[in-house]
Amino acid sequence: MKVVTAEQMRKIDRDTIEGYGIPGEVLMACAGRAVADEINREYGHVLRAAVCAGAGNNGGDGFIIAYLLHNKGTAVTVYFAGSVKKMSETARIYYNLCGMAGIPVIPVTDMVVKQADLGSFDLIVDALFGTGFAGPVKGAAASLIELMNASAAPVLSVDVPSGLPSDGEAPDGPVVRASLTVTIGLPKISVATWPGLEFAGKVTVADIGFPTVLTASDDITASLVDAEYANARLTPLKRNRDINKSNNGHLLLIGGFDGMEGAIMMTAMAALETGVGLISLVTTPRAREIIAGTIPELITGAVPAAAGNDAMSVTGDLRAMLSARRYDALVIGPGMGRSDTARDVFIQVMENAAGAGIGRILIDGDGLFHFAEYIRNKAVPAGLQCIITPHFMEAARILKSDVESIAGNRFRAAGDLLRATGCVSVLKGPRSIISYDGGTLINTTGNASLATAGSGDVLSGITGALMLRDMVLHDAAALGAWIHGRAGDIQGELSGGDIMKATDLLQFIREAMYAR
Repeated sequence: MKVVTAEQMRKIDRDTIEGYGIPGEVLMACAGRAVADEINREYGHVLRAAVCAGAGNNGGDGFIIAYLLHNKGTAVTVYFAGSVKKMSETARIYYNLCGMAGIPVIPVTDMVVKQADLGSFDLIVDALFGTGFAGPVKGAAASLIELMNASAAPVLSVDVPSGLPSDGEAPDGPVVRASLTVTIGLPKISVATWPGLEFAGKVTVADIGFPTVLTASDDITASLVDAEYANARLTPLKRNRDINKSNNGHLLLIGGFDGMEGAIMMTAMAALETGVGLISLVTTPRAREIIAGTIPELITGAVPAAAGNDAMSVTGDLRAMLSARRYDALVIGPGMGRSDTARDVFIQVMENAAGAGIGRILIDGDGLFHFAEYIRNKAVPAGLQCIITPHFMEAARILKSDVESIAGNRFRAAGDLLRATGCVSVLKGPRSIISYDGGTLINTTGNASLATAGSGDVLSGITGALMLRDMVLHDAAALGAWIHGRAGDIQGELSGGDIMKATDLLQFIREAMYAR
């Protein structure tokens, strides 16, 4: 499913009215009906409902909802925050309809807010501000939002929670905290990922009849990585029966240096669960002694440390090592550390990988620390396709920014990572965001239990294995995030809790890949 900015949604709305001849009044009526139907499905018959409506088209939706609930026997009160003179002509039709139906419409003032008892209602409908809103909510409307948030009644927001910007930005004023958001036509950026999801609650999408040619347009470059997306790309991965391990791809892992062996071991185990033909690990000599044989399917090798920080001793060995076998993809960084030796290994791998025939590299963990320094002075070498998988702090280091700025607009930050590095970028976190040359993908799986040590190492292994498959790089990144999150969801469903260690994910990877 596509995900839209406010401007893209306005264009769809405008093109539907002007190009297809569907009147705005009809679209508004369809939106109101869709939300009213969702209320009936989610809450059943509501005895008393408050509708908080503004003067724009979002408020018009609210007036229709009020009328339809009233017609079904619900006692409805409308709190109107706005000026009738400034009301859109389309919204005015349904404002007048409420008046003719005898529905109380109370203009919101400071005095009304002080006297209003929203806690006495069974449901509050938030239709104050829609996608066209910008800036902080002020005045009586801001007080009304605070009153909604203080109420014990469930709050349903129409399209987006009022006060929340539509395009991924964090709000800078009061915002409705909805129990349910019914977004119209297509999800907006801010209700598809964080920080907006904190305010949106459960999100459903109301199809009100926009032409598919508009809602599926290639001009809309952001999409959800949902079950439909994943199944369409995972189903064709069944392998040819006339095949051997060499044809199934050879994945190289570099990491797990002294004292951090566990990270790369989790990466290796996750890759094996996802499906590889061959998998090799290169680490330090001491770490190799610890790892060798613990994962029977894993081929292990060692790269010598650079004595006296002599990078040339690493260069020659790495060049020969990378060329000794055919490797189809590489994961570098988990448990690599930040020593001078680790830095030298990273640089020489980046400089020699393409020449050794390795075209695809995933950079994670400590590799991202070295990558941030690497791209200060040079671009990613020609011939390499890279995926980077930073969390907020790693992204801030790459972008020379700060964690607060990254977290405050994750959609924009993911795009900034792509533009700064030229790499497919997976900004990890709740609803991880994948940016690539041509679009943005927002993952829909996962839960809070994934915020645990080693979880990212497992993600690297899943994605590394997918890089061996016949798919474009951004699909490998997106499906890696989806499978990783889905495995976490399955584990959570079975355990009934939100506590998990990273290795718990391993036993659910295959089920996540093939469950339909």
